[in-house]
Amino acid sequence: MKIGIYTPYLDSFGGGERYMLTIAEALLLDHEVDIFLDNHLSSKEPDKLISDLAARFNLNLSKTNLIKAPLGLGGKFFKKNSFLKKYDLIFYLTDGSVFYSTAKKSIIHFQVPFKNTAAKNPWGRIKLSTWNLAICNSCFTQEVIKKEWPIKTEVVYPPVEVEAVKPLKKKKQILTVGRFTSFTKSKKQEEMINAFVDLYKTGKIDGWSFHLAGSVEGDEKYIQELKEQAKGFPVSFYPNLPFKNLVKLYGESSIYWHAAGFGEDDPAKMEHFGITTVEAMAGGCVPIVINKGGQPEIVENGKSGLLWNSLEELQALTLQIIKDQKLMEEIGDHAISRSKFFSKGKFEEKIKFLVKTI
Repeated sequence: MKIGIYTPYLDSFGGGERYMLTIAEALLLDHEVDIFLDNHLSSKEPDKLISDLAARFNLNLSKTNLIKAPLGLGGKFFKKNSFLKKYDLIFYLTDGSVFYSTAKKSIIHFQVPFKNTAAKNPWGRIKLSTWNLAICNSCFTQEVIKKEWPIKTEVVYPPVEVEAVKPLKKKKQILTVGRFTSFTKSKKQEEMINAFVDLYKTGKIDGWSFHLAGSVEGDEKYIQELKEQAKGFPVSFYPNLPFKNLVKLYGESSIYWHAAGFGEDDPAKMEHFGITTVEAMAGGCVPIVINKGGQPEIVENGKSGLLWNSLEELQALTLQIIKDQKLMEEIGDHAISRSKFFSKGKFEEKIKFLVKTI
């Protein structure tokens, strides 16, 4: 089959790009795979861009073809239709928009639970009718899409490099991983620092430390603000930590915290899946994570982790785990087993099955 892959965000190096390019790698052996470059992307040194992405995500994309496509802003309707007709199947990571597809089969991927603004008018519904299937990164995302978008949906959990993360000798460390961004403050680092500091002040977690890792994305000032907030307490920051060093941090840490979505009602502001939670679980961390978004799909509450609804509950559950070494080890072992359900191999199997059956 001749297959095309298109994400308008290819230069952002995000989870959606890992998802789409892993699809490309999974299908390369049995199909001809083209990665589409719209007008924006074709001006970005595409060969270097793909090489950098392959290195970042540990993918072999050497046999893919980089094809300039009349898609995105400025793409002409008839040129696009003629171009897409050549393809047996295309995959598209949507930014909330939909285009008319003339490929034989078309799959749209929702990484975010977008509200339906693109397919509510007659032309929008016509465009959406040319797509055979929507794949969602979690049941949480799927539930929103099913209510908003008139299209068949399937859940295909993101590929996680669980084999790369191993448990090491554990230290008295609590870890959280997420982008440092002052614009949205979506990962709720401030709230978690406050929760740790309040716990530490009680004297009940003497010897424990809190570690925050994540990409900075030009927000160095925000990191400094967080450091000021944590000043005087055993709190460490790891901006833009290379993955090999992050793997070590996962392996050494005993507990993993995740708080994205705390205080939020909008599904778009919650964690739609939670790759870092799975990576931490692969390292034997006990995940103590918010009971929102995609987190409850990852963590089996009381077995492979613990779910919380308030910061007070986060603190109480953390104390419970710290005081009970046997429980910490039991949940850590279950977390390792559970993480394998979200492996890259499982993802590839599901994608290959969909390609055969769509």
